[in-house]
Amino acid sequence: MIQGNYTFLVVEDNLVMLKMVENMLADIGYQNVLRARNGKEAWEMIQSPDTEIDLVISDMLMPEEDGMQLLQHIRNSEEYWHLPFVMVTCVDDLDRIMSVTEQHIDGYLVKPVTEAALKPKIYSALKKAYDPDPYHRALYMGRKFLREGRLELALQSLAEARNLDPSQAATYFYLAETQEKVGKMDEAEENYRRCQDTSNDLYVKSLDGLARVYQHNGDYANAMAVLKKAIDISPSTPDRHVDLAVQLNAAGNTEEARASLGTALKLSKKEANLPHKYVEACLDCGMDTEAETTMKRNMNRGTAEIVLLNQMGIVCRRRKEFERAKGYYERALKIAPADESLNYNYAVLLVDLKDYRTARNYLERVLRQNPSFEKAADLLEKLDKREAGQDA
Repeated sequence: MIQGNYTFLVVEDNLVMLKMVENMLADIGYQNVLRARNGKEAWEMIQSPDTEIDLVISDMLMPEEDGMQLLQHIRNSEEYWHLPFVMVTCVDDLDRIMSVTEQHIDGYLVKPVTEAALKPKIYSALKKAYDPDPYHRALYMGRKFLREGRLELALQSLAEARNLDPSQAATYFYLAETQEKVGKMDEAEENYRRCQDTSNDLYVKSLDGLARVYQHNGDYANAMAVLKKAIDISPSTPDRHVDLAVQLNAAGNTEEARASLGTALKLSKKEANLPHKYVEACLDCGMDTEAETTMKRNMNRGTAEIVLLNQMGIVCRRRKEFERAKGYYERALKIAPADESLNYNYAVLLVDLKDYRTARNYLERVLRQNPSFEKAADLLEKLDKREAGQDA
């Protein structure tokens, strides 16, 4: 057993269970144990400059923020992404276990936890993180370079890891992910398939990678097939349903796309912020109300409707959906007809629609209120030059 002055953070809302894990750790030889009652409290402790945590043991189901949310905080962070994490759950069905392994944990335990089960999980997690063999050291460096965008170095480290131990699925997965980022799609596809052949934990994530490769190649049929296969195995990941909705819509299956997108929104209802692709997918599927709701979730709770509508107008204009953008701006102008930013943005849209006379009226309205509004003055000057050129 790896010994040392390691500090463990045990995250558990059940005090009896928490004490049991503490006692097991003490029996194994680890005395430095911190407590947290939920994911939110644990994440605050991890980020605190007063604590240095070496390994997290967390229950999956907890109030306020659960173990999955805590794991996502850690894996998405710049500083703590590599922190060893062991998940404890009483839910032993395939769906829940797959949702855990997809987030890259170092081990999971099904309740009731025993010392015999806990001990090897702790040993393995500490060994890989703090006393790695050459393979795990090369794999760590490859993942680190990949996160930093140093892709050539990532390819070198991951190739080294593959040569050291060709049987490890993680190597093929991260190698494929790096190759995908540098545009080597054929090699990425090959390594995602190798990952599938050697992995349980990363099998579903490799299906996601294959779907991206197929999408890049315009092969929507295969992209949909692998996404549906991934959803059959692990149906609780909202991003996957969004990706499927995008593929279905591209293939003309609009109703199925809307259903898949509706599932994604339902699964992600606890998330405060969603990736912008949710808004884009809603707009693509003609689900304007859902797009607005999603955009609102991504803004401050106190955001006024005028700001929301203005942002939706900007999104639609960027997508060259000018009539849809016009509807959002007109709704906003009924609420705040004197808003400078809104009037300017609407004028820009009117220029896109070649309604130059009306655009001029809105720009002049802006400049009467604020003569120093440079963007409005510049656009009005361009309209003046255009008219002068036509007159000539």
